[in-house]
Amino acid sequence: MQPSTEKYFLPALFVLFLVLFPVTGVAQAERSPAPLIAFNLPAGHLGDVLNLYSRQAGITLSFDERLVEGISVPALFGSYSAEEALRTLLRGTPLRAVPVGSGAWLLENIAQQDLMVLDSIQVQSRSDKSKDQAYREAGSVNIINQGDIERFRGTSVGDIFQSTPGVLISENRNSGGLDINIRGMQGQGRVPVLIDGSRQETTIYRGYAGISSRSYIDPDLISTLRIDKGPVITAEGTGATGGVVSVNTLRAEDIVKPSALSGLRLRVSGIGNNSAAPEAGTYAGYYLPRNAYRSDCRFSIYCTDNYLMPDRFAPEHGMDRPNLLDFEGYAASIAGARRFDWGDLVLAHARREQGNYYAGTEGPVPEILIGKPEKLAWYTETPVTLEGASPFRAGEQIPNTHYSSDSWLLKSELALPGDQSLELGYIRYDSTYGEMMPSQIIAFGQARQWLDSAVVNHTYTARYHWQPVAYDWADLRANAWHTDATTNLNTPGVGSIDLENNTARTDDYQRWGVDIANSMRFYPLGELKLEYGVSGQWEEMDTDTPATEGFYLGSRSGWRREFSAFTAVEWRPWLQWTLAAGIRHTRFHSKDNNPLPLDRNDPACTADGQGGCLPVHYSNQHAGNAPVIALTWEPVQGLQFYARHAQALRMPSLFENTSGWSVSPALDIPLNPEHATNNELGMNYLNKDVFHSAHQLRFKLAYFDNHVDDYLTRTQPNAWEQEQDGLDFFRLRNIDSLDLEGWELNLGYETRYWIAEISGTRYEHIEVCNVGSYVRYYCTDWGIPQSYINNMIPPNWHASAHLGVRLLQKRLKMGLRGTFMGERNSIPRYNAPTGFNKPVLWHSYNLVDIYTSLALNDNLSMDFTVDNITDQYYLDALSLGLVPAPGRTAKLSFTYQY
Repeated sequence: MQPSTEKYFLPALFVLFLVLFPVTGVAQAERSPAPLIAFNLPAGHLGDVLNLYSRQAGITLSFDERLVEGISVPALFGSYSAEEALRTLLRGTPLRAVPVGSGAWLLENIAQQDLMVLDSIQVQSRSDKSKDQAYREAGSVNIINQGDIERFRGTSVGDIFQSTPGVLISENRNSGGLDINIRGMQGQGRVPVLIDGSRQETTIYRGYAGISSRSYIDPDLISTLRIDKGPVITAEGTGATGGVVSVNTLRAEDIVKPSALSGLRLRVSGIGNNSAAPEAGTYAGYYLPRNAYRSDCRFSIYCTDNYLMPDRFAPEHGMDRPNLLDFEGYAASIAGARRFDWGDLVLAHARREQGNYYAGTEGPVPEILIGKPEKLAWYTETPVTLEGASPFRAGEQIPNTHYSSDSWLLKSELALPGDQSLELGYIRYDSTYGEMMPSQIIAFGQARQWLDSAVVNHTYTARYHWQPVAYDWADLRANAWHTDATTNLNTPGVGSIDLENNTARTDDYQRWGVDIANSMRFYPLGELKLEYGVSGQWEEMDTDTPATEGFYLGSRSGWRREFSAFTAVEWRPWLQWTLAAGIRHTRFHSKDNNPLPLDRNDPACTADGQGGCLPVHYSNQHAGNAPVIALTWEPVQGLQFYARHAQALRMPSLFENTSGWSVSPALDIPLNPEHATNNELGMNYLNKDVFHSAHQLRFKLAYFDNHVDDYLTRTQPNAWEQEQDGLDFFRLRNIDSLDLEGWELNLGYETRYWIAEISGTRYEHIEVCNVGSYVRYYCTDWGIPQSYINNMIPPNWHASAHLGVRLLQKRLKMGLRGTFMGERNSIPRYNAPTGFNKPVLWHSYNLVDIYTSLALNDNLSMDFTVDNITDQYYLDALSLGLVPAPGRTAKLSFTYQY
């Protein structure tokens, strides 16, 4: 890796802190709270008016939202002290304000007695703010918290998304990484995964089956996870045409109990349905080298060994599946945190060891069918076929599904003077895992345990926040981050499944990033919020793979720079109406360190005197703008209708701008930005006191229409295009368009004793269009020849349902979840050439998972889950290879927290 990139990152950090700290110092010098405040509060629902009041008054106001439901108050205009204005608003209501600290108030019912007030405490609403927020957004948002993760952990990291509508994980059973698909958009920065604000996506070549974009995090280190679907107008959302997944790692409040200064959390889990991986080179699954075998030959030449029917078509080993409660895999973590006068400190370590898992036994399991022998002139021929979803047997150990990981988290949040905070973080993720090219199974029909691959990822983050209570013009956030990912891959040579043809390569991927954003609030007519910011990202990729090794001709190497600026305004002229609009400007530049594979007849070729061409390095740069606008109407409290139009530009990624196996950019085909347009109509309903019995109802229904012009992918060459040197099968290009339209539902009803949730996504229209050579139909609903998108098309529908009960004052929780997955669009029998990227078809499947959680005491809890309790045999949606998912799997966990 070239060390020169540090010249971009270190000056950026220097400028960042040079700008921030003088500003905050001047602001503190000016700070002088006035005794009277000019209030401009319109009439409306008490909860909304109080939120405006707290901002204008610059105080902390805490209350249970159920207390203010159904209460309206008149407008308040004029100059008042903060306390006088608050008491005026509450006049005539059954509520009163109680001071709980300097500039902090708590609302309670006048009839409430025995309130205990503690000095210097932070009071928060008792409602689940994170879950509720998803039902207040003018867009599709989902929140996953620690409870959701622990309840449905699953076998692979990506299983934590299984209940999320519109979200699927591609190649979920490989490597322990996350390649997230949101409403058909996936890979190459279309759905960035932000871990504490940092990007760490790396692109891994997956043979002829395509590519995988991976991000890594251990679930035990996650605090909350937010999924925004569609383009977002934030500093971190550059290039996010599909959406953004924001992961926040553990904070002190996740570990330290409210009344304590320090805390410790110990968690250990036993994982069943797996065992240690066999020696590299071990075969697995059925293998049919021929579709017919001979016997009764009149001459021995017709019955050589390769024509004789074998005794068996699969190895004897791999069928020793353990019992349900044999926990041969484990996960363990320890997390500690302490609060100091100067801030918080968190230290956590997570370890995970999991062998190859075993497939289920119920469903489209493979079967060898031996046909009726046919007497021919010189021998008898017996046909043999393999039917089923995959060559792997029911209940068989699936090769290369094992992985082990070791993760560390060090994090500190510093409470700086003058309403400032600074969060510093470091994450180390170290994993060894099994990996196998999907084309080994699909193209060659035979699978083997392969040599392990490994990844080491270092993530460094610094997140600064300045939000002075006294000033509405400042809510400043500034982030700086760096990710250092080294991947050691072992993959089969092209056209081989022999270990001696293994290709080992090391990819070194470096990213640096800085983003700064500020929010300002004004109250000329209602409430006006102005937000603006800038962001920058620097990327470098290199490899130490020899350029002459095998067919790979080296790995990709190059650099990329991307910069973005945005501004957005949110205006709430009346409490029932909110208008939001913004625009983002993005520009980028990239360069390939490897020379392009030029043919001697290429116009760009300058003879080097040795039968070749002088090196030509591909370079690319573009710029553009993308707007966002949304309108929200809330006719009654809790009921919202919204319309949203959002655009985004995704500049070509570093992978797409560099040359390497199996596709490189071509000089005669310009690579332009993708232009995504997302239109969405939706309805939100949130009621926390249904029937006046503290029942909670959450409902969200959305219609989405995603259209992408100039979608960038791999295709086959057109007849009129320049030939490239070497294996000339593919071209990177912007195809005409991609369309995905559909509906999405989230529904939840929660009481003190039970909870019911239903969610799902249905696609009404999927279409991929590309005008090119050698095809009869320019638009299809399944993909295009040789394209990566062929294995990114989502199923026509998928849904999830959860039903749980809470007993013994919520100390005992039990429930079950159903996952229902439809099929994807099939491939027509005729006039539908797929090339090397034949879509992996899966059968529709229904899964049932059960869970039990018991709080043994205030500190110790136990969780027991059984995933896929009916032991279904199925292929995951968006699987790149014919790899069945885990069968029935039990997990037992104990968590001790004090």
